[in-house]
Amino acid sequence: MKQILACGAVALFVNLAAAAEPPRRLVPQLDAAAISGRCEPELERLRSIVGEMARRRAAGDILGEFNRLTLASSDFIRPIYLMSSVSPDKATRDAAKDCLQKYSAFSTELYQSRPLFQRVEALKTRNPVDRQYREDLLENFEDSGASLPADKQVRVKQINQELTKLALAFRKAVDEDPTRVIVTPDEATGMPESWLKARPRDDAGNLVVDLEYPTVFPFLSNAISEPARQRVWMAFQNRGGVANLERLDRAVVLRHELAQLYGFPDYPTFVLRRRMAGTPEAVNQFLDRVRKTVLEQETRELAELRADKAALLDKPVGEVTLQQWDTGFHAQRIRRARYDVDQEALRAYFPTDASVRFAIRIAERLYGIEFVEADVPRWHPDVRYYDVFDRAQDGRRGRFIGGVYLDLYPRQGKYSHAAAAPTYPASTLAQRRPTSVMMANFNRQGLNTSELRTLLHEFGHVLHGVLSATKYAGQAGTSVKRDFVEAPSQMFEEWGRRPETLALLADVCPQCPRLTDEQIQRIEDARRFGRGIQYSGQWQYATFDMRLYQGAPKKSLDTWIELERTLPLGHVEGTMKPANFGHVMSGYSAGYYGYLWSEVLAFDLLSAFSGRMLDPGVGRRYRQTILERGGEQPPQELVKAFLGRASSPDAFFADLTAKR
Repeated sequence: MKQILACGAVALFVNLAAAAEPPRRLVPQLDAAAISGRCEPELERLRSIVGEMARRRAAGDILGEFNRLTLASSDFIRPIYLMSSVSPDKATRDAAKDCLQKYSAFSTELYQSRPLFQRVEALKTRNPVDRQYREDLLENFEDSGASLPADKQVRVKQINQELTKLALAFRKAVDEDPTRVIVTPDEATGMPESWLKARPRDDAGNLVVDLEYPTVFPFLSNAISEPARQRVWMAFQNRGGVANLERLDRAVVLRHELAQLYGFPDYPTFVLRRRMAGTPEAVNQFLDRVRKTVLEQETRELAELRADKAALLDKPVGEVTLQQWDTGFHAQRIRRARYDVDQEALRAYFPTDASVRFAIRIAERLYGIEFVEADVPRWHPDVRYYDVFDRAQDGRRGRFIGGVYLDLYPRQGKYSHAAAAPTYPASTLAQRRPTSVMMANFNRQGLNTSELRTLLHEFGHVLHGVLSATKYAGQAGTSVKRDFVEAPSQMFEEWGRRPETLALLADVCPQCPRLTDEQIQRIEDARRFGRGIQYSGQWQYATFDMRLYQGAPKKSLDTWIELERTLPLGHVEGTMKPANFGHVMSGYSAGYYGYLWSEVLAFDLLSAFSGRMLDPGVGRRYRQTILERGGEQPPQELVKAFLGRASSPDAFFADLTAKR
């Protein structure tokens, strides 16, 4: 395929007006010098475009102008944001974070422009898509202070800039935490041979345990030594350190001040007026219902874990205390004994490469598309790139849709969890095709079922981005309400659990061992064990987030301890989970409930696939109704258009009580 877009650093800063639209939009290979040298000039170029837009008085083509601006700013800043998370070079990551801070000021300036606000306000729209985009822009202006007095506008800009700086520093402290835990060979008893071989050793022959997900979670699930599990768990809980607690506390104060500048009593009231939930009261009522639904199941499961610990120690249950570093280990023991399910053994059934091909094959079958791997310049040799094409019903390859990068394995300094980044948004108006990036930290040899679920979840986000076909870039892909954005990705997780869909593994990996229907059922039964604990954990995170931001500013660690002490396992002195709870620091602040809220919608959307998990007719309709539309309509309208009725929480709560 002819490649028009150059892949050097200069490609990021190409004059878009002069360049022909390429068939694919590739991430440029940026280094620290390229980012630092071009950041200010590019910001000035964007400010010049905004200035020209502001000098026009009539509404005119303001939506088209904003679309072109969005594309230009995305081409500039989104690859830099990506490099701040994935570049192997620390200097490049640092230069990217510095540029992101500068961009924050531009973003606030843009939506504080009174002339632009007035142009959008004066626009008379003629169709629902334009009407929604106009409404979205007006909300951005209002939330950035365009209608506030000048002194308050200045303060809003200062707050937003400081919040960006705090969030970047917070994430860096977690991703680059140097803490290592020393574990003796005896303390590693129970660990798989592959895990042991992957660990470096110190001069005494002890294992050096880092705090990456593929290192920590298998250890907490399999290591027999409770003292060793405790040390690793404690270190993992304390990533980011005291400095991150201070950053989060400062962010809470700033967000409270921001809400009050607009006349709102607190940050959740300010934020939630733009979300599906609408009010803090609605969120709290929803969380209360979740808590009441799972409490009995959680209590029963914890009692079973405690009994298993007592049996292992050969002590009476009354003499045993279940600790937080015990739950994963004893849940794993019960699943092995009761259901004959060993998560480490399951890695042989889900080799990582085959699991990626499995996720791709599901998408191809459901949505009528084709992934074609291509050799393009990448920021690390591990990264893979795919062109995505439409596929006709007769199997012929159709038009080019977009591109997907997968960066799947851990390395020092990389973003430490899993996420999707819509690096280039779609716009049919500009004939722009999207590019999405997935970041993860998987075991190279194979996945357990939890990691398979993570792969499908993040791949669901990637599909939401790359299948987007919105008119405007600002509405593309995951540019939807925060409490809906997780629904398509949560729904896609379901394709990793059913016999019908798991059979596709044989297509992509004929040599892989195959799970029988009986094994799949046992895995499903094992998955359901611990769901009370799992959902209680989600409730805890969401409730902490709401309590932290609701009302007057509070200290994050004090708020966490107060909540955790009311829970069955209590608080472990010396731990500081809020120091690495990045969601409450950045995009999900006063919004973590959205994971549970979206899951309600995910279960409801899934009902359309009941008994037809690989039906391409349902899949194409879902693609066209939900995935392609992005934020062109409110989520509740998209859901209603797909289901033919308003959304209902019944399927979600039925699943929580195992009645589905």
